[in-house]
Amino acid sequence: QKRRRQRRRENKNSDDADEDDDLQIELSDLATRRVQILERYLRPALLPNESFDDFLRPLFLCHSKPHNNFINFIKWMRSEYLIAKYGILVQRAIKKFPELRDDAAGLNSEGVVSGVQTADGKEMEIPLEKILPSVDTVVKAFGLHDWNRRKAVDITWIDDGVEKNRSGGDNQGSSLSVELEEIIHDKLRGQIAHSGPLNAFFEMRRREDSYELWTREYIFGLASYLLNRIEESDKQSTNPKETIILDIGAGDGRLTYFLRRAMTELMKSKNSSFKGTKGSVTITPIDKLPTIIAIDDGSWKAPIYNNKHIQVEQMTVIEALNTYGPNRNKIYPNNEKDKETRLLVLCSWMPPGQDWTANFRQSFLYGRDDKIEEGLAEEYILIGESDNGTCGHNWYTWGNRDFYPDAVENGAEELPLAPYLKDGYSRVELEELSFLQFSRFDCKRSSESKTWSFRRG
Repeated sequence: QKRRRQRRRENKNSDDADEDDDLQIELSDLATRRVQILERYLRPALLPNESFDDFLRPLFLCHSKPHNNFINFIKWMRSEYLIAKYGILVQRAIKKFPELRDDAAGLNSEGVVSGVQTADGKEMEIPLEKILPSVDTVVKAFGLHDWNRRKAVDITWIDDGVEKNRSGGDNQGSSLSVELEEIIHDKLRGQIAHSGPLNAFFEMRRREDSYELWTREYIFGLASYLLNRIEESDKQSTNPKETIILDIGAGDGRLTYFLRRAMTELMKSKNSSFKGTKGSVTITPIDKLPTIIAIDDGSWKAPIYNNKHIQVEQMTVIEALNTYGPNRNKIYPNNEKDKETRLLVLCSWMPPGQDWTANFRQSFLYGRDDKIEEGLAEEYILIGESDNGTCGHNWYTWGNRDFYPDAVENGAEELPLAPYLKDGYSRVELEELSFLQFSRFDCKRSSESKTWSFRRG
């Protein structure tokens, strides 16, 4: 009888495996048909003559000096391709893992942040574990088990694409053998090779400001890092300071909201910790929750919610720094002794080609008779692509010498110090946090987003 039960279990497992295999084949066939339909509309516009000469059209030469129309077209085409190929898998993942649903839909003033009513009529916010997925959930949901979780070095755009097809085969001179994926990725720099459902997930949000998928581990890890840095600074300071954290370019304020809640939870415990890649990190409690403020100028049209739990102040970078920067003469009520303030800045996915960090490092005078000069921000943290990506300016923000503006134009041989070094800041990657990130342009070969700390002194 025991053997019969074991055989029945084995047969059931085998049947379940066969059903899963059949489903995967069905989903793959459906994805292929969706891509074929998309190609039916796109291909005549991209390759009207189905000749390799079509690749000499201006459309395929714009990536060296792209203009806005070209960039928007490539974004749209990349998005449609990813959704056609992986959209069904994303829908299934969100259905299976509900904690991804709110992130996919964006913050909802009726759901994520407004909470629920308790029996006595008091409002209770939805627990973070219900609205923030874990790293393990993201990996399972989007099939990332074999994806590289570190940033790869020296990845080239061309794999085995158009150039290979140009040189041989029965269709020499014809572009019929070139697949749509190769056209978008290799010739138009649409970055879709080695992609998957994670990339389609971001595109299905239909939002320009969606670049990072926040996880519980990352949020609590960043919150704990900030609390520990504040504690370290307090120990080194002779005068008590109030800490102000500005999330600049905050979009809809999601990061600020999550961090504030995570900090509150961590400060309730005397022995708080979060689990990182190298074990648990203990949080040293501080006396007072830092003031954290979301700032955005509204230029990216992120949704601004009319909700008491999440507020974004609409102002420019300079206005925010002038309003909340260090102030040694801030007057407190109830005859409390005047306190100095320290400024920490967060910036996630700074707009491409722009540099806000020079403003973060702008000098101000303090001390007796204002004789000591330092940068406004004691520390600023940048989240996103670094050095050679699309976040900030690769020279002015990151100090990548390959992008020094005068190097090519004037044939400069000796390059100056990186701007942040010149201003007295050092740079440290927060590797524990970088490993917990998932971003819009990750691919199987490389994780693109990182977290960097730039520290004064």
